[in-house]
Amino acid sequence: MSLIDRFYEGVADLVIARPAQVLLVMVLLFLASFAVMSNLTMESGDDIYLSADDPSMIWYKTYTKDYSGEKIVLLYITTPKPLDFSVLYDLQILEKELNRIPGVIGTQTIADVIASANGGILPRSNAQIKAIFEQLPESDQEELVPDDLHTLGMITAEGDPTSILDPIQSVIENADLPPGTNIEISGTDAFNEQMLDNMTKQIVVLILGAFSLMFVALFILFGSVRYRLLPLLFVLIGMVYLFGFLGLMRISINIGAIGGFPVLLGLGIDYAVQFQSRLNDELLVSPLNEAVRTTICNTGYAVLNAMIATALGFIVLFITPLPILTGFTQTAIIGIICAYGATLFGFPALALLINYQPKVSSSGGLSFFDTYNNFLSGLALRIAKAPVILLVFVLMLAGIGLAVDDRIAIDTTMDSMVPPDMPAKVVMDKVTNLLGSQTPVELLITAPDVTNLNAVKWMDRYGVFISEVYPDKIIGVTGIPSLVRTYNNGTIPNSQTELNNVLASIPADEKDKYIAGITSSLMELETVSLTSQQSSQMRKVILDTTDWVEPPPGLSVRTTGEFELNAITLDYIEYYKPLMTILAFIMIFLFLIIAYRHIVSAAPLFPIICVVGWNAVVMWIFSIYYTFITASLGAITIGVSSEYTILMMERYLEEKRNTPDPNEAIQKSVQKIGASITVSGLVTAFGFSALLLSSFPIIANFGIMTVIAVVFSLIGAIVIMPAIFSIMGRFEERIMKRKS
Repeated sequence: MSLIDRFYEGVADLVIARPAQVLLVMVLLFLASFAVMSNLTMESGDDIYLSADDPSMIWYKTYTKDYSGEKIVLLYITTPKPLDFSVLYDLQILEKELNRIPGVIGTQTIADVIASANGGILPRSNAQIKAIFEQLPESDQEELVPDDLHTLGMITAEGDPTSILDPIQSVIENADLPPGTNIEISGTDAFNEQMLDNMTKQIVVLILGAFSLMFVALFILFGSVRYRLLPLLFVLIGMVYLFGFLGLMRISINIGAIGGFPVLLGLGIDYAVQFQSRLNDELLVSPLNEAVRTTICNTGYAVLNAMIATALGFIVLFITPLPILTGFTQTAIIGIICAYGATLFGFPALALLINYQPKVSSSGGLSFFDTYNNFLSGLALRIAKAPVILLVFVLMLAGIGLAVDDRIAIDTTMDSMVPPDMPAKVVMDKVTNLLGSQTPVELLITAPDVTNLNAVKWMDRYGVFISEVYPDKIIGVTGIPSLVRTYNNGTIPNSQTELNNVLASIPADEKDKYIAGITSSLMELETVSLTSQQSSQMRKVILDTTDWVEPPPGLSVRTTGEFELNAITLDYIEYYKPLMTILAFIMIFLFLIIAYRHIVSAAPLFPIICVVGWNAVVMWIFSIYYTFITASLGAITIGVSSEYTILMMERYLEEKRNTPDPNEAIQKSVQKIGASITVSGLVTAFGFSALLLSSFPIIANFGIMTVIAVVFSLIGAIVIMPAIFSIMGRFEERIMKRKS
């Protein structure tokens, strides 16, 4: 007896001898998990893009420390007359109230600019206000009053700006503003806070949705057993164990982890259905204790192998530097282990305590599931007799999918991630429509002395050069050169002394926007709104062309800011997407070879390849794009698909030990497990479909593809596996004949 066999025999001995004590320990763990759930934290913002040790993230943190120390809350003001005295007067009063909020260190609206240009006094005449406004630089006019119905303002804060968002909103709501005037807030911090709130709500929505859908699925599909809703209990226990473990280890939850919860529930319900189906079948021919032992030893081992294969498909996601994917992976892997453990120990123990009895058809005829099993049995036999045509067709279809996979677009922008109706995003979209992209291309320039005349002249030349490369995308360049030109009559000085004098005349708060110390400077390229692919391509061009303008010795340029995060994540996804799929195939293949040491152990790989290819065909036909999470769809699909194919292979090997005829073994294995795999697969699909309830496009997109993947996986296990078994059986027979 092998070590693994002894382990499951030991589990069976323990559960049969002490079922009440086993359940008591599980209840205590359940309560302990509740006790540590309060340690759970949510993670959003820029930290979900890249891991902390990634070079781009390290430079991004440097950039935010040097140039984004002050936090900005954007005021989007809608009013019929942006330059009306009554509007500006009420804005001044609003600013005074806002400045009283602890943490607010300054505010600015059009009212301040007009008053400042008039000696600190706001003119009472609309004509005077208009005249002063028209004297402002054209760029300032466009930023302050982009059209006839809107004006923009900002609040500068220090410390944790999220703590002041509610007070700011309260002051705005209680402000006395002219009729038709409305103020909305946005900005990075408002965006992140609303995203956290939405993520918290999504956890509740997705979990309740998954349980509701699985309740319906079990009630409709699992009528062949008693206590058809029992699997939900063990999925719930596994979910609570997961939350307890995450809280105990203080593992943060990000948007990727949220997508992992329904996946856990779907796979967990699958495990429980497999255990209950097998116990119900065994009880038809064996007493309860013997049936429990057979279920634990046979189904426990089969589901363990399926779980390990699933985990191996997921675990390759750890090779990426993308926290969204690693967050999904660790949640899903820990979750399926918790669900498996809860079912392995809890279900047999409860079955013994309640003296579980099988459900026998009262009509005396064949039940629906018996009829369905017989149908699958006949189908499997027909496939086994003529497998080649089927395999050629499905592999050709998969080949088409693999060929077009590289043509499927990838979207890593915020539009693909957050709810489109989230207020802060709605405001950001409005501002973008008025002023263009609010994510400029940030160039972090390091040099021995960034205020050296040669360095400043190089920045000026490169700004002109890159604007000529992208005349339709770059609409402005700001940095030390533009600042110097503003304070030097539009020219760059010809000597270092003149340059030093100009820099000395510039107010410190303006210089601090572009200079940090003596070795670091910032250039900003204002652009139109860019797609992920355009950002990635522009980043590569910038990094490749900085040497073309002959920089002075020691000067180097790096892209940074939100632009860098958007661009580099797309590059990472393009690089790691095929690598994750290939590694998942290799790991599962090696696992199957080690675990089974049989020629048939390679059988699950064929339907898995088909499912991966079919997924790509669906995405290509229906123009479904890849996102952060679906970029790992190949590896995730391999993990999910392997479960059903392994369970089918396990049953085939079990039947093959009892009959020498491969076709008969195929027919019996499909007949005995086909219905339970179908039920568990459909219930899993119902659980995964809860992802479609998410208001986050990235999660809903993932939900669509995982449901499709599960359905394809069922087809692979029930239809393609018999064909593979048939061909391998014939090959094995030929080898045996040659040996004899």
